[in-house]
Amino acid sequence: MNIFYTSESKIYKLEGQNKTEITCGKIVKYKEALESIRRRSDWKTSGQAAAFMGAAPTADPENIYARLNGLAINGDRLVYGVTVDASASLYHRTFERADENEGLILSSNDLSFGAFDCLDGKMAVSIGHAAGELHIAVMTPPASAYTEYTDGDTTEENPWWSRSVPDRIYFSTAGNARNEYGAVGAVSPRAGAYLDVKAGEMKEILSDEKYDYIKIKDDKAGNIYCIRQPYGGEKQESGIKFSDIILFPYRIIKGFLGWLNFMCTIWGGEALKNGGNDNGAPGFMKAKNRSQKDIIIDGNIIKAEENAKKHQNDDDMTGLMPLSRVLLKIEADGEETVIKKGVLDYTVCPDGSLLISNGRHIISVKDGTETHIAKAYLAMNLTPFEE
Repeated sequence: MNIFYTSESKIYKLEGQNKTEITCGKIVKYKEALESIRRRSDWKTSGQAAAFMGAAPTADPENIYARLNGLAINGDRLVYGVTVDASASLYHRTFERADENEGLILSSNDLSFGAFDCLDGKMAVSIGHAAGELHIAVMTPPASAYTEYTDGDTTEENPWWSRSVPDRIYFSTAGNARNEYGAVGAVSPRAGAYLDVKAGEMKEILSDEKYDYIKIKDDKAGNIYCIRQPYGGEKQESGIKFSDIILFPYRIIKGFLGWLNFMCTIWGGEALKNGGNDNGAPGFMKAKNRSQKDIIIDGNIIKAEENAKKHQNDDDMTGLMPLSRVLLKIEADGEETVIKKGVLDYTVCPDGSLLISNGRHIISVKDGTETHIAKAYLAMNLTPFEE
């Protein structure tokens, strides 16, 4: 089985065990532009005079915010969404790695894009005009025009064209609670819903105040699939452990020194201690190391390394996700079956099989039988294809 997928702002093409990267020109060109600016501006931010003036270094191209929002196949074209800093874009291109020509579908600093799905030339996509909002829209790439079908202070994500009911789109939806400043302070549990495009009607089908239901999909037989995770993320173990008692004095001292450092910075204009690194950003390396251990998936912080170590004896193909994040199958009579635990992402293939990513591996599941496809770190937006 051949597969496209995204991982850490890159697109990969997997043919058997042969993996190649498909260049995302938007991200590459943006990084090249930043690197050019950095080289030209080095003299302003280096040397004794710059240090005396407190000149900040130019942004490192490797640390920019760049994300691939979605990936899908539309006919013989690959469609993908890119967000770089404040700019969001939709592009299309051929499957060939050597062909670096990209066609722009839509780009705006006033829009944000979520994931999307293509079927029979039409694309269901989540589009947002305001911070914290995403709504379901339909477009026909490469045309940039689109029609929105949902609205309100809500987040509708991961649309999927039904494979069993014409003109139906499955998606997850959640309401926003904003604070006095207009920022999103909390998000309700994500519910599963579908939209009847012709009738313009929406119906909620999966909801529970204890869980999020996300990535709602169906197969040709009408079975519903989704990822279910605890609302608010993995619950921390309660109670005081022996290690907490041993580390209690250390944490008291560390907290006091942290408070003292903060007060010196606020009232004295200078920190009690520096960050211990060369880039002038205190705590930068600590934050960078943390990001390699913790990842944010669907609004929740995932303790990736901790989960991998905790469950490494449970499965030969240990993943990064908590086992409470499960892939469900819901049949027409309402019977629920847990297909797989610890699921990062998945998709339903045309033949009814499932492609599943657990954060470290891609696995195929068909008729209850699992087959290992390939190792793949944080593989998302799994897209099977035939050439």
